[in-house]
Amino acid sequence: MAALAVCPTEAVAEVYSCEIKEWVRVNDEGLVRPAPSAPFRRQVSIDKETGNAVGDALSVANRWEVAQKGSQENAFVTLGYVGSRLLYEIAVYEFKIGREKPLIIAVRSHRGLFSALSGICQ
Repeated sequence: MAALAVCPTEAVAEVYSCEIKEWVRVNDEGLVRPAPSAPFRRQVSIDKETGNAVGDALSVANRWEVAQKGSQENAFVTLGYVGSRLLYEIAVYEFKIGREKPLIIAVRSHRGLFSALSGICQ
């Protein structure tokens, strides 16, 4: 009798696993300084195919879309929305050689204020 091997055909999602290292804002004097914030979990996961990003710092967004696929020449970019309003723009420097890739997250508030989070993804 011949044995049949059954292998799942579904692809495993490729996900960036990231750690936020810093959160900054521009102060009243025009200087970039650490943002005052309540403690939050610094782990973020980003699905490379769908752009969906998950983490305490990103919990407000209800829709994500990939704006640019990452490559040896380009950063991976995903956009996070609340309704139709753009709230997050995330870039992972996929073009950087090595396992660790720099991360930058631009955050837009409802009042037009900006802050940025940075870190490392693998």
